[in-house]
Amino acid sequence: MPRSLRIAIVGPTHPYSGGIATHTTSLAHRLRAAGHDVRLLSWKAQYPAFLRSGTTRVPESEPEVRPFDRSSAKLAWYDPTSWFRAGWSVRRADVVLVTAVTPYHAVPYAVLRLAAGRRARGVVLAHNVLPHEHGRFDEALIRLLYRQYGAVLVHSDEQAAIARRILGPDSPVEVRVTRLPLADLLLGAPGEAPHPVPSGTPGDPVTVGFFGMVRRYKGVDQLIEAASRVPGIRVVVRGEFWQPVEEYREQVRSLGVEDRVEIVDGYVAMSDMARTITDFDVVALPYRTASSTINVALAHRFGVPALVSDAGTLPLDVRDGVDGLVVPADDVPALTDALRRLVEPGALARLRDGVDAAGADRRWREYTDTVAAFARD
Repeated sequence: MPRSLRIAIVGPTHPYSGGIATHTTSLAHRLRAAGHDVRLLSWKAQYPAFLRSGTTRVPESEPEVRPFDRSSAKLAWYDPTSWFRAGWSVRRADVVLVTAVTPYHAVPYAVLRLAAGRRARGVVLAHNVLPHEHGRFDEALIRLLYRQYGAVLVHSDEQAAIARRILGPDSPVEVRVTRLPLADLLLGAPGEAPHPVPSGTPGDPVTVGFFGMVRRYKGVDQLIEAASRVPGIRVVVRGEFWQPVEEYREQVRSLGVEDRVEIVDGYVAMSDMARTITDFDVVALPYRTASSTINVALAHRFGVPALVSDAGTLPLDVRDGVDGLVVPADDVPALTDALRRLVEPGALARLRDGVDAAGADRRWREYTDTVAAFARD
């Protein structure tokens, strides 16, 4: 039996909101369940407020995942002594794994690594190697971070290629790939049984829903444009908007589809996730570009098929024609054709029947084994 490891995870956890915080917390729980001694070091202040808009924290009493009991939140972006103290506190660890939320963390994490010493294996967990809107110094900061730790874990071959390009062909830094599993979210259960399959007619439309942070690269504007061409499609968009929400509402008005497109501006709490997803007939992720996302797994968790672009890992998460549809990214005519397929008689029922609602949990064993393997190889 492989030996138990002392693993220190550094990254956001409750009360921070969002997929990275929920994944970091779930990883701590899963590694401990696998027999490892795990500590979680979180942030009391991750970065200056201007680096991210929208909701960054949830109420203390409303966690999105079960909080990890062996955690602390002392790191602060403005306090270099907190970076050093955190590193010193994990000097006896076998693995120090840091979650790279932003290139801005390269310097704090470099100080932490120096303070931790060289006994522990250093690993960077990169959900996105580069931000979706990256700046001129981001690649240099990422290169510094990866070289300091010596190993990088990413969630797709595409992200691995970006990491290797930034590092250069002769870099000794190890880059490994493993699929992103669904975090152990406190989702609750749907309040109602699945609603009947709609006919896909203007009087009984198929509801195609988008939820989460609304940013330009996620292609919501293209979904609205495509839906305007298919009368049997209704679109619901629920989330926080990085661009002015009025831009999207004006698009809806200009296309004359106010009766078929609903826009709800606001954070979707985890306690509302089950109801949100099961109100949709199909979850849409028409991203122009992507790295990875848990939103397909969330849809499938509640038996809802997904319509996705072929950006990032999205086409790996959907079996085209079985539990969803895959279309070329940044292609409105292709997206329109996919929406037309959804309103064909029997199409939506077949996709629903193809969803494997329990499939997401199978990835965690491979994921935790990959993290542990960094220390053993």
